[in-house]
Amino acid sequence: MNSLDCQEALAHLQDYLKRELTPELVSEVKTHLARCRDCSGYACFEQSFLQLLERRADKESCPEEVRARIVAALRAAARDS
Repeated sequence: MNSLDCQEALAHLQDYLKRELTPELVSEVKTHLARCRDCSGYACFEQSFLQLLERRADKESCPEEVRARIVAALRAAARDS
């Protein structure tokens, strides 16, 4: 197992917080965060921010007319490609 530097650990941070990494990378990122105060602090901020977004997303919904316009635009783009 290689030791990640700050740049590598932060490059994997979002996937780590979303639990989208391989077990090996999870271990490497977790080890780095345990050893690096700067990255650990940033990871705590990012985790709090993601949790806030998730809570807000549960309360918000897209108006039906907006949803219909988006679906129509996607279908038109698919036809044109």
